[in-house]
Amino acid sequence: MFLAYRRWTAAFLGTVAIAACSYGTVKVRSLETPTATDATSVATPVKAHLSDGSTVLFPQGVALADGELLGAGQRVGLRLESLGDVSRLPLDSVLGMETYEREVSAGATAALSSLAVLTGAVATAALAVAIFGSCPTFYADSAGTWALEAEGFSYSIAALYESRDVDRLRTTLRADGTVQLEVRNEALETHFINQLELLDVHHATGETVLPDADGRPVAVGPKQPALRAWAGTGQDLRAILAAADGQVTREELDGQELDPAGLDRRIDLELPVPPGADSMAVVLRLRNSLLNTVLLYDVMLGSRGLRSLEWQSTTLRQIGPALEVAQWYSGNMGLTLLELTAEGTREVAHLRDTGPIAFKDVAFVIAAPRSPTVRLRLEYVVDNWRIDQLSAAPVRRPEMDVLPLAAALDPAGASNDTVRELLASADGHYLQTSPGQRFTAVWQPKPLSPGLSRTFLLASQGYYSEWMRQAWISQPRDTTAFVPDRTTIATAVKLWRGARDSLEREFFNSRLPVR
Repeated sequence: MFLAYRRWTAAFLGTVAIAACSYGTVKVRSLETPTATDATSVATPVKAHLSDGSTVLFPQGVALADGELLGAGQRVGLRLESLGDVSRLPLDSVLGMETYEREVSAGATAALSSLAVLTGAVATAALAVAIFGSCPTFYADSAGTWALEAEGFSYSIAALYESRDVDRLRTTLRADGTVQLEVRNEALETHFINQLELLDVHHATGETVLPDADGRPVAVGPKQPALRAWAGTGQDLRAILAAADGQVTREELDGQELDPAGLDRRIDLELPVPPGADSMAVVLRLRNSLLNTVLLYDVMLGSRGLRSLEWQSTTLRQIGPALEVAQWYSGNMGLTLLELTAEGTREVAHLRDTGPIAFKDVAFVIAAPRSPTVRLRLEYVVDNWRIDQLSAAPVRRPEMDVLPLAAALDPAGASNDTVRELLASADGHYLQTSPGQRFTAVWQPKPLSPGLSRTFLLASQGYYSEWMRQAWISQPRDTTAFVPDRTTIATAVKLWRGARDSLEREFFNSRLPVR
C-alpha cells in the first residue's frame, strides 16, 4: 500500500514527475481551501455515480442535508453526453462518490465506450452490496474456466501513490502463440492503468521464476523447507509453511490486548543455506488478510463521511502530507525480514503489502552466510498476512524479453488500438475503467530457444480511486481529521477482530459481475 518501499522518497518524486505529464488531460488549478467543519460538506470537486448509470459532477463541491446532496452539478450519461444541470440529488440514488482532478479525455472515453458496463437493476443490486476491491484483477482462460492470476498495484489509492507491480503468472501460450489476460474492474473503484507489459523469462527446466521484493525477476533452484519455524507464541509453523496447499498462517485475536504498542508479531526461522552460494532466496507464497481493507474502508475512509472526499482531494494530492501518510504506512505495515546474529538483528529486506485477493509468489534475496544454516525473523502487524508456503533456495538473475502490449480486445473480441496505445508504455497516458468493465490484453512472445523453459510475469502500473459508499456518506462516525499514527492501526485491528469471519466470507462473494 502507498508505495511502501524503504527507498520511498526517491520513488515518490519519480512518480510525481510521471504524473505531471498525464495524457494531455490535466487541468491545472490551485487547490481550494476546504471550508467544511464537519462531515456534511466538501469544497473540492467530486463525482456522484448514480444507480441508473449516469454521473453527476460537482466541480465546486457538495453538501449533505436531509438526505440530499446539494450543489451546482452537471449530469452526464455513460457516453459523457450532457443530461442537464442538477442542484439537488437524493442520496439514496447514489451508489458511490469519488474525487476528481482531471478533465475527462474524449479519446480515452471513446476507447472505453465498447467495454461492458453494468447498467440497470442488476448493476444496482450488485453495486449496493459490493465490498470486494483494491485493484484491477487479471484472469486467464484455463480450459474454459476463468482462473485468477494476479491483482495489480494494490492499495495505490491516489495518483501520487502510483506504483508498478510485478506478478508471476501460471498461464502459458495459447494455441495461436499468444498470451492473453482478461483485465477486470470488479470493485467500486475507478482504475487508472498506465501500463501493462509482459516479462518473458527464459530459464532452465526445474527452476522457478518469480519477482523479488523490488519486482525484479529471479530464478530459484530446488526449494528446501524451513528447518524450524515458530511463532512468537511458540506455535510450530513448519507443517503450515511446508507446501502451497492452502493452509495459511492466521493469528489468534480473541482475548489479546491490542494496544498501539502491542501490535507486532513475528515468525522465527532457521533455513538451510545452499552449499557454496553467495546469495540465497527466501521464497514465499502469501497474500494479505483483509485487515488492510478494514483499515482503508472503515477507518481511513468510511468513518468520516464527506470529509474523506476532502482528505482524498487535498492531502493525497500534496507532496508533503501525502509523503507523511506514505512514511507512516511504510513504517508500520508490510513484511520485514531480519537476520539474527550473535550481535543482534539487522533488517535485510522489506515487502510492501501485496493485496488480499490473489496469492503472490515472491523471493527475498539475501546474502548467504558462510554457515550451513541461517536464522531469520519475519516481523509484521498482527494477522496482516496469510502465508501459505516458505522455503529456501539458490537464486540467480535470468535473461528475459520485455514485451509491450500487442493488442487490446473489447468483450466482443474487436481490437481497440487506442486502448493498446494508452497501455504500451508508462508515459502518464491512462486507461480509465469503471466498475463492471473488462477487456483482454494480448501479447505475442517470440519462439523459445531449444532446451529452455519460460515463465511469464505481468508488470502493471497505475493507481485507483476508491468510491465512497452511500452508507459511509450518510452515517459518518468521526468528524475529526485523519491522523496517521499507531492508534489508527490499533483501531483497525480491533474492528478486524470483531468482523474477521463474516468479512472474509462476504468479501470474496461480492465481486461485481463483468458478464
